[in-house]
Amino acid sequence: MKISIVGCGWLGLPLAENLIRNNHTVLGSTTSKEKLTLLSNKGIKPFLMKLNPMPEGQNFNELFNSELMIINLPPKSRTKQASFYREQIKYLKYLLAHSVVKKVIFISSTSYYPNSNASVDESTMANISLGSNQAVVWGEQEIRNIKQELIILRCGGLMGGDRIPGKWFSGKETEGADTPVNYIHREDVIKHIASLVTKEKWNRIENLVNSNHLSRKVIHEAMAKKYGFLPPVWIKPEMASHKRVESKYRKSENDKNLMDY
Repeated sequence: MKISIVGCGWLGLPLAENLIRNNHTVLGSTTSKEKLTLLSNKGIKPFLMKLNPMPEGQNFNELFNSELMIINLPPKSRTKQASFYREQIKYLKYLLAHSVVKKVIFISSTSYYPNSNASVDESTMANISLGSNQAVVWGEQEIRNIKQELIILRCGGLMGGDRIPGKWFSGKETEGADTPVNYIHREDVIKHIASLVTKEKWNRIENLVNSNHLSRKVIHEAMAKKYGFLPPVWIKPEMASHKRVESKYRKSENDKNLMDY
């Protein structure tokens, strides 16, 4: 299958490598000229494309000549307003409307859900006043209006590679020791997306969260011991505002124990 990936970064690049190993033809975008050669060397047909928020780059329209497009474009919530992300997705939606793309996988986030201090699932509505990420909510609202068949994947906190839970808090004071985590390993996300490519059932939303809803203290201290950095210094309150994200993925045989990584 010919597959395009918008965003060949921390997740998109190893995803592309996986798909190529499974005999798919992969086209990929990057915002960096320096990465074009890297992508090409890995067997990806590379294109320079920036959504600023209007698309800019070189020959990026060819990305929209694939059967399947995977959109891996997280919002830059720390540097841009939520409306910037909304406009980025609007431009992608316009390009999709004038393309031959038949199916879209949109990588979203469990930050869509409010911090209700309770369990949430795919039927739970967003509530920005209770902590739902406005950019994520708006992005999903836009992408749901495309003509293509669509799967939205709401991923939990991504770990793997250089993303080690607790490392940023090493030696620092932080709260919420007993708060449950909603993590998912990059390796498991990649395997799951690869399994969706040839499936027939589309037009749905899925949460991707590991079944190990451990406390922040348990997993952060375990990672500190495993990777040799100082654990956080826990202060009150013990329970921070949160949600426990439930997922059908929890029943997957690929759902490994977080401590195994």
